[in-house]
Amino acid sequence: MRSLSLTLILVPLLLAGTGCKRRHRNSNQTQLPVSTIFAGDPNVSGQFARGFYQIEQNAWRWTGKEFSVDLAPPLHADQKGAQLVMKFAIPDAVIQRLTSVQLSASIQGTKLEPQTYMKPGAYTYTRDLPADKLGDAVVQIDFALDHTLPPTGSDVRELGVIVNQVGLVSK
Repeated sequence: MRSLSLTLILVPLLLAGTGCKRRHRNSNQTQLPVSTIFAGDPNVSGQFARGFYQIEQNAWRWTGKEFSVDLAPPLHADQKGAQLVMKFAIPDAVIQRLTSVQLSASIQGTKLEPQTYMKPGAYTYTRDLPADKLGDAVVQIDFALDHTLPPTGSDVRELGVIVNQVGLVSK
């Protein structure tokens, strides 16, 4: 009777332990590209293709003068198109030194309308993307700034804007 009671107690514990190991092993697998990436999420670091610096304060990344992201288009974007949405900030120090910052973007050679910012603050850059540019499983969006802060002192980075999130959303 004792061995039956002990078995009934140990079997669920062993199964629970096995389940935990399985989840842990899966967390190390390569994540598929997603349509919206958050700058503070280390799981999507590979989708910040170029021109981004390391994660800061678990929430954002500085950009250089030119930067790119790889995004998975949302469902049916190849038929309906999608919207590019980038949430970012321009610090006061950047505007004080540069007066303005112009942000432009392109997808597969198609240039999107640029936007000029002359005040510090949080912004959302939103542009419609044509359906014919969203047929691949992953698309690269290229961004450019007209100028950035040059390296200073021990910081050798050229600093553009601070990005929090970039994504493609359904229309």
